[in-house]
Amino acid sequence: MTTDLNEEKEKVPEELASAVDTLTDIVSALDAPETLPQDREGIIESVENLATALEVISDPSTPPELRKQLTALVKQVTSTLETVHGSQVPPEERSMLILVVNRTTSTLDVICDPRTPQELRGSLIAIVEETNYALETSPDGTQSGSANGSQSPDQGEGSDQGQSTTMLLGSSSEIMHDRRTPPREREQLATITQQVSSLLKKVTDPKTSQEERSEAKKKLDERTTRMKEQQEESASAQDRPEESLGKAAAFCASAIFESTSESSLMRGLEKLVPAQWEDEGVKDFYKAKEKSEDQLDILAQLRNNEDSQAPFDVVPLVTALAELVPRDRLFGDLGGSALSCQQTASYLDEEFGVTVGTWLTRAGG
Repeated sequence: MTTDLNEEKEKVPEELASAVDTLTDIVSALDAPETLPQDREGIIESVENLATALEVISDPSTPPELRKQLTALVKQVTSTLETVHGSQVPPEERSMLILVVNRTTSTLDVICDPRTPQELRGSLIAIVEETNYALETSPDGTQSGSANGSQSPDQGEGSDQGQSTTMLLGSSSEIMHDRRTPPREREQLATITQQVSSLLKKVTDPKTSQEERSEAKKKLDERTTRMKEQQEESASAQDRPEESLGKAAAFCASAIFESTSESSLMRGLEKLVPAQWEDEGVKDFYKAKEKSEDQLDILAQLRNNEDSQAPFDVVPLVTALAELVPRDRLFGDLGGSALSCQQTASYLDEEFGVTVGTWLTRAGG
C-alpha cells in the first residue's frame, strides 16, 4: 500500500503531496502489533478508496471542477483519518469512526464514474464532506472549536447525536456504493442522506448559534427517521442471490462484529466463547467464516495481541447477536448486510423453529 501511495505522490498536484505523506504515515503505523485487525482493514480500505480519487485527479481528461472537488475531499478525509487515528481517541470509538470513514469513502468509485448522473455525484460529494467534517469536529465527543474541550450542555447533546447519526450516514453510503442497489433507490437515498448530512454539519459546527442548533436538531430528527426508512427500501430492492445458511450467517455475523463495540460483543457472547478466549480476553471479534451449515469459524484478536480462531454453533451465536442489534437498528447499523441477517433468521425460523430476536418483525410492528 505504501508503495502505491509513493507512486501516486509522483503524479498528484503539489498541493496533495502532504496529504499523501500523511496517508503513508498512517498506513505504516498499522504494522504495530496492538492495531486491531478491524481498524487495520478499515484504514487500508479507506486509503484504497482515496487512491481511486487520486488516480482521477491525476488524469488530464478529468473535468477541472471534478478535480477540484476530489482534491478537497482527499484533503478532508486525510485530515479526518489523522484525527480519528490519534491516540487521544478511545479504542472502541476509534473503530466506529474508522468504519464510518471507510463506508463514506467507498462511494468515491461512484463519484469518479463518468456515467454517474451529475445530481447524484453532487449529493455523494456533499455526504462524504459533511460526514467527515462531523467526525473530525467531535471525534471524542468534544467540540474542536473549544480550546479546552469544554462545551455547553446543548453542544454536548449535538456531539452525542452526531456520533449515532454518522453511523447511519455511513450505512447509507454502504448501500449507495453497492452496485446491486437500483439507480432510482440509490438516488432517493442520496437525496435524503444529503439532507441529513447537511443538518448534522450545522449541528456539529461550533459556530452555529444555540437557537440555530436547536432548530436544526428538530429537522435532523425528522429527516433521520425518513432516511432510515429509505435505507431499508433501497437495500431491500437489491437483487441478491439466495445464500446458504452458513454463508448468510457468516456475512451477518461479520457485519455485526464490524459495527458493534467490543464491550457489547463480549457481554453478549460471554457464554459462548471458548475457555481460552475467556481466560485471555477478546480484544477484537474480527470476522466470521462459513465452516458448515450449522457452524461458523470466528476469528478474533485476543488481549495478548495473538490471533485466534474457534468454531461457534450458528443458532446460539445468531440469537445472541440478535439481542445486540434489534430489528429497528439492522439497516442503520449494517447497511445491506442486514439482508443476510434477515435471510439467516428466515432459515432458522423455517428449518429449526427458532425465533431470532425481532429480525423478521417489521419496524414499528
